[in-house]
Amino acid sequence: MYIVVRYGVDEALLFNPKCRIANLLANIKLRCGYSELAEICLDLTDETGLVKDLPSHPRQYGSKFLSSPGNYVLIERRKVPVEKPVDSQGEEEVEGPPPTETTYLPLLFNTDQLLPGYNVRSVQRNAALPEKGRKGRHTKRAEDKSLTAPASPTPRVPSNMSSTKNRTKANKRTR
Repeated sequence: MYIVVRYGVDEALLFNPKCRIANLLANIKLRCGYSELAEICLDLTDETGLVKDLPSHPRQYGSKFLSSPGNYVLIERRKVPVEKPVDSQGEEEVEGPPPTETTYLPLLFNTDQLLPGYNVRSVQRNAALPEKGRKGRHTKRAEDKSLTAPASPTPRVPSNMSSTKNRTKANKRTR
């Protein structure tokens, strides 16, 4: 299967999402002509503008986040500094790195004409709530399977075929 990445002046290229996201984004960067810009960070949105947040999952496979066949818009992710918070005495707090905000710039020109209703937006995650993931379910299943699985690494052999010697004797008797 494949995905279509749209960029530039209504240009489109096909990509295979069944690879690691780091490789997919590097290939997109190369083939779309952004390889000379080392500092640029690329991502994709669907045709409605929902950001896929691919750079956050470089070791995952792209097919997990991108449905194929599908059409996606290439965007640039930028970290923009935010004004430093001011304390109650009117002085800027200096502790820690300066806060930044992520902004997105579509690299497909005339998106309002090509994709009516396109509005770049990202999903906001609430850090206070625990993230529901598959890890807990897989761990539980693995524990359950370990209780029922045989402890020995060798496969189980039926009692009538416990050794090669017994099997050859059985074969000779049947002949």
